[in-house]
Amino acid sequence: MIPLHRITQPDHELYVNPELIQTVEATPDTVISLTNGSKFVVAETPAEVARLIRDWRAGIMAASGEHAGGTVVPLRQLRPRA
Repeated sequence: MIPLHRITQPDHELYVNPELIQTVEATPDTVISLTNGSKFVVAETPAEVARLIRDWRAGIMAASGEHAGGTVVPLRQLRPRA
């Protein structure tokens, strides 16, 4: 989940699942559209939202490497067991 702030409630964090974000638009306020049709106007810029998503995904990749003993194996090297 990434923390965002509604433009109407800048002191209140709104946690959003980045996997559900469909679009991020500047109109001029930043509007986030989710795959379920919900929309939020947030205080962050589209670039800030993109950075938060990138950091969130990098954190997941880093954590998956830690759970695999520190070695991340590229997907193309994985083969189904015979």
